[in-house]
Amino acid sequence: SGISRKEPPLQQHDSIKSIFATSDLLIDILRPLIDEDFLPALFSLSLVSKNFHQASLSDQLWREICYTRWKGKWGFHLRWKNALKDHFYSLEQEKTKQPSQDEPKPANNFWKSRYFFEEQDATRNLILAEELETLVFDFRFWIGQPTVIDGRIVVKSGLLESASSEVRFSKPTQVCERSEEEDISGAMWSARGCLTGHPCKEPGIEWFLD
Repeated sequence: SGISRKEPPLQQHDSIKSIFATSDLLIDILRPLIDEDFLPALFSLSLVSKNFHQASLSDQLWREICYTRWKGKWGFHLRWKNALKDHFYSLEQEKTKQPSQDEPKPANNFWKSRYFFEEQDATRNLILAEELETLVFDFRFWIGQPTVIDGRIVVKSGLLESASSEVRFSKPTQVCERSEEEDISGAMWSARGCLTGHPCKEPGIEWFLD
């Protein structure tokens, strides 16, 4: 009787298992899939295994999610600049924090927190006084200056031509906390400042914000 030899089974499943057992490799796999509809899929994958859950919390991954989400939105450059500055500040704060033997070092989840902060902030329907000074306005009159064409007085729409493209609201000079002692006019605003670039070019024009 002959001796039969059995070949060892293919170990392909071990190779696949090793890939899904490494968070860094999972992040590399997930990165090209990031788009506007990526979050529901990411939350589902985070329930697959412990390694998928760790990969879904990666700050590097959430940074790219933020970039993809914001890059097509108005104000992207300022939003991204502020986020990078705040991220750098948070890293510096972590360096100066005294390590504790009793408490484990917290995971850096800055970008995930920033993502949901920006999502919540996008739902507000008011503007802050500090934001006004970052904007430049284009001023146009509803009705333009009358002109004479072929003996006739013609009044064109003032919206066809800019009267001033450099209207700015200066930094608030005072923030008012309303009190009973204030008069009616003072109680109607919470911040005020100077207006520059108005087409009338008169000095001392002020803006008020309730």
